[in-house]
Amino acid sequence: MNCPICTRPVDMKKDRCEHCGKSIRVYKKVVRISNTLYNSGLEKAKIRDLSGAIADLELSLRYNKYNTDARNLLGLVYYEIGETVTALAQWIRSKNFDKDNEAADYYIKSIQSDRAELDIINQSIKKYNKALLFVREGNDDLAIIQLKKVVSLNSRFIKAHHLLALLYMMNGQNELAIKCLKKIRQADINNTTTLRYLNELGVAVSGHYNASSLGERKVFHGDSDVAVKSVGSYKPETARAFPFINIIIGIIIGLFVGIVLITPTISGKLNKEKNSEVTDYGERLASQESTISSLQYENDNLKNQISELENQIKELGEDDSLSLAEIYDKILSAYYDYNEGSKSKALAAVMDIDASSLESEAAKNVLKKIQSEDAKNASAEVFEQGRVAYNSGRYEEALTYLTEALNLNKDNYDAIYFMGRLYHKQGNKDKAESYYRQVIDDYPDSQRASEARARLEELGIDVDGE
Repeated sequence: MNCPICTRPVDMKKDRCEHCGKSIRVYKKVVRISNTLYNSGLEKAKIRDLSGAIADLELSLRYNKYNTDARNLLGLVYYEIGETVTALAQWIRSKNFDKDNEAADYYIKSIQSDRAELDIINQSIKKYNKALLFVREGNDDLAIIQLKKVVSLNSRFIKAHHLLALLYMMNGQNELAIKCLKKIRQADINNTTTLRYLNELGVAVSGHYNASSLGERKVFHGDSDVAVKSVGSYKPETARAFPFINIIIGIIIGLFVGIVLITPTISGKLNKEKNSEVTDYGERLASQESTISSLQYENDNLKNQISELENQIKELGEDDSLSLAEIYDKILSAYYDYNEGSKSKALAAVMDIDASSLESEAAKNVLKKIQSEDAKNASAEVFEQGRVAYNSGRYEEALTYLTEALNLNKDNYDAIYFMGRLYHKQGNKDKAESYYRQVIDDYPDSQRASEARARLEELGIDVDGE
């Protein structure tokens, strides 16, 4: 593991970094929590509790996004439930965090090398989105036809099974809905949506998974031979006969009144309310899933197109393919940074990429969206991170930020001045003088110019000399 402050390797048995001296106790605790959640996700994945595994693994990555083992496993789980695009995204991010990640390389190449599977994935996604469109338009029959094609192409696509089952339920085809839900429950035994639908259909469900396909599961039962003995010498008072008889008569009369008068009314009302709730719930759920799918469609489609483009590029030629693949990989990595809020980092990564060199309109749109950010504002933001790192004594980190700020805006004289300060601090007089003079010559009216003059005088250099 590397120190989160100076990024150098640390001994996890110690509480402080041997290089920068900072405490790493909290960092060690975070890593342990992330690893524990990964182990929990792994155990759930082994018994096909895939929904639970996804929850644990995503939480593990919230604690430590560099946990590539958890990210690789999360990709495998997504792949297992038919969400191949999301799985590829996780493996590509894992590869970006660890260039030597052989597992991520193997998973990506396994998918990309199978053109037939890529075509099937692409067709299933298109048909699923088309089915969603039919649902919004009220064409349930056409939506069911499309979804049947989807599940025949990709039998693990759980979302498609859920939507198909919901349409069956809304059209009164409960037997088909139950059959569809039971089929996918073999893939994900504790999927909450599957269990909720089965419950609405009146099907009793348990937490046990299919022993024939997943192996035996131990169930511990109570020991019926254990004798129960009373403790102490207390003896309960014997009940009198008449009160006991009166109680029994009262219970019988109450049951009779309930059965004859109350039960039919309550049962009819409950059935009516339940049917109404099922219909309303199904409509709300369909609306919510359609909205979520619509919001995710563009993102998933772009990822899918980028993956296809990377696969096509490898067929064009060895030297050129490598260059273009790196460009698309760079754009994809910047796209994730942009979505996570690191817009300045994303902009710096793609500043030198020419959109005209790209053939894909989807990739051009992603690049245009990132490059539309204000470079000056991004440069100022990155410079501030560099200034904080410099004041904290993290000079290597400060150099990285200041260089990135100048790449974003070469006229950021604050960054130029602090580059001089940085080399001044490190004893590199020539480079410090070069940056100080650049501030004085190119930005003479700025406040940094007078400060640069003062710093040159500290170095014993004649400011007006050649």
